[in-house]
Parts: sequence; structure tokens; C-alpha cells
Amino acid sequence: MGVEYMLVNQTKKEMVSFSHLNGSKMRELAGNSTQSAIVTWYLLNNQGDEIQFVSDTYDDWPFKTGNRNEAFSYADKTDELIASLIEKEIFEDNGFSHQDEDEPDVIYTRDIINVWNS
Repeated sequence: MGVEYMLVNQTKKEMVSFSHLNGSKMRELAGNSTQSAIVTWYLLNNQGDEIQFVSDTYDDWPFKTGNRNEAFSYADKTDELIASLIEKEIFEDNGFSHQDEDEPDVIYTRDIINVWNS
């Protein structure tokens, strides 16, 4: 399956999970313009905070306080960031690139396009 990452802001007790996007593995985060834009936007708007990537597999908690289990309960800012980037005309929402037939409201991938690449 591979190691997946989330971006954790320990200062604000929030995270970016990249849920329902097409990738959260290291290569996907770096190579996908949507995920890269989300990370850049988040970092620029939260300068000075303790922010690091944390994997779902390794024991790589980089902060002096808290722990990975707590981080999973932090507020997920993914959808809020996507909405903001759509409002700023950086992203476009093209619906879904995948929806599960049995659980379409739970298992799906959003088709979010970085229009700056178009």
C-alpha cells in the first residue's frame, strides 16, 4: 500500500489529511500540483507554527508535545483549504474522479484541478 502522510500543525492542533484527493504518499504529495498547492498555501498562511509531515506508518512524531494518536483527532483543514483555493481561482472542482458503487458518500476521490497548470 505504501506510507501515507498528513501535514500536522501542532501549534494550532489541526492537520491536513489530503482525504478524498488522489494521493497522500510522498511522491504523490510532491508530484501532484493540487496537493503541492495545498501544502504551500497552508504553510504560507501559518508561518511560525510548528508544522511537519507525519506518516501513518513510522514512529516519526517530530514534536516535543502530543502524539500521533492525538493528531488523528485534530481538525482536518483539507476541505477548508480546497474551498479557499477555489475561491481564489487557483483550483477548480470537477466533481468526482471516482465513487464507490456501494458507498459513494464514503469512498470517493474528488477531481480537484489546479487551474494554474492549465
